[in-house]
Amino acid sequence: MLSKLNSWWQKPTVLVVITSLIMSVLMPYLFKLVHLAIAWRVGFLFIVLNGFFAWWVGRTIKKNQLGWWFVFLFPILFAAMVFLRFAKYDYWFVPIYLVISLLALAKD
Repeated sequence: MLSKLNSWWQKPTVLVVITSLIMSVLMPYLFKLVHLAIAWRVGFLFIVLNGFFAWWVGRTIKKNQLGWWFVFLFPILFAAMVFLRFAKYDYWFVPIYLVISLLALAKD
């Protein structure tokens, strides 16, 4: 049972989906839970961490030859989170994450 779970967890598709959920849904709530200011959330989480994550998604898709539609997973989840919880100016990050992922996918 444990080896089956371990082999399931190591699949690149599962890794991309789970980490996209964590970065788009759980991390903003974690930043709010530790009472970080909005400027820190936008600056550090939305720009730095999510920017690197979008790049990682593009590289992972290319490296593991996943479907092209995985590029849209993180931006769509992030847009849903913005719709439910955050200010409307955060929608500007959706195309930025998409472009970063596409650039990482097109690299090399």
